[in-house]
Amino acid sequence: MRNLVTIKDNPLVRVVNYIYDYQDPQEIYIPILNKSTFKMYDYIYKNTYLGDSIVSISGKIVGSKKVFYQNNYVPALKIKNDFKENTTTKKRRRKINNKEELINTLEKYHLNNIIEKLNKDADSLIISSIDEEIYSLKEFMCLATNYNEILETINELLRILNISSSLIAIKNTNSKSIQNVKSIIGTYPFIKIKLVPDNYLISYPKFLCEYLNFSEDKTIILTSNDIYDIYNVLYKAKDISETLVTLSGDVLEKSLIINTRIGVSLEELTKKYLNILNSDYDIYLNGYLKGIKVNDLKDIIITKDIDSVVFKLREDTPEEECINCGACQKICPFKINVKKCYFKNLNHKLCIGCGLCNFVCPANINLRKVVRRDSVEEENN
Repeated sequence: MRNLVTIKDNPLVRVVNYIYDYQDPQEIYIPILNKSTFKMYDYIYKNTYLGDSIVSISGKIVGSKKVFYQNNYVPALKIKNDFKENTTTKKRRRKINNKEELINTLEKYHLNNIIEKLNKDADSLIISSIDEEIYSLKEFMCLATNYNEILETINELLRILNISSSLIAIKNTNSKSIQNVKSIIGTYPFIKIKLVPDNYLISYPKFLCEYLNFSEDKTIILTSNDIYDIYNVLYKAKDISETLVTLSGDVLEKSLIINTRIGVSLEELTKKYLNILNSDYDIYLNGYLKGIKVNDLKDIIITKDIDSVVFKLREDTPEEECINCGACQKICPFKINVKKCYFKNLNHKLCIGCGLCNFVCPANINLRKVVRRDSVEEENN
């Protein structure tokens, strides 16, 4: 098992351990990656799919604009909320007999990320309630709040996947999840709890399997939110057009966890819920360490891919010359020769973009930008 690091909490970041529910946006935006058959003033029902994106309200198309989606700016339709919640979805329990039927059902809901995880010949099932970034609480709060539904769904998945038992991985610091799951897990003899250390990157599949002594090739790893989406598909208890997002940072009066409709403007959420104490800040999607820095809020919409948004006080620290300290390679979980990649302008096939090299660099060099790129070249240490 490789050594992972513990990152100390920033005392200026105070996260409220409570979910705010935002269900009444004035409008939403739906990215359109391919040519759309819909036109201005067409009426759209809630839970309709436009491409791979689910519509989380009902209402008319009233305009369009470009939004930031999957690391690119793409066209999006603007839908004005009529607050009627009109939907064509019927609530009923789905009886699924095997993995093929499960995947076919998930395909109807465009849950491609879950399907990709299920598409392996596995004999083990791990449920991870561990968030990737230190100030994201999406997975933790999903389990802590929906533990009854999640355990029920895990039990059903064991039957569908023909797997004998499963583990729920919970950080040993998440006392709320531990307490809630332990209160009912006695009724599910084939589901166990495993506490894991509060280390950065422990949620990464390779590292989690190493810690738990499981074969990554033979193990399906699903998150708390994956399970909750499957629950809502199987039992039709609720639609899947909502998501949890953590808004945090050292320029906020307090950091919040919000359950919101997919497609809501981040600018709208910010104006409604946040008190920003300083105007000189940077914005990071999906965390400060591993996330993407964006310029402003106005073109950002909430999607399933966004777990957290960090508002961080801008540091005017200039980039300096490398001092050959070796801290970047020492902290890298894959022991990549980061300095060599930097000086030769090479990326590395093992880099997962965790940002630890940037985090420890005393020269304030953006090493991750070089080592991790979309087009990955092979480079030996």
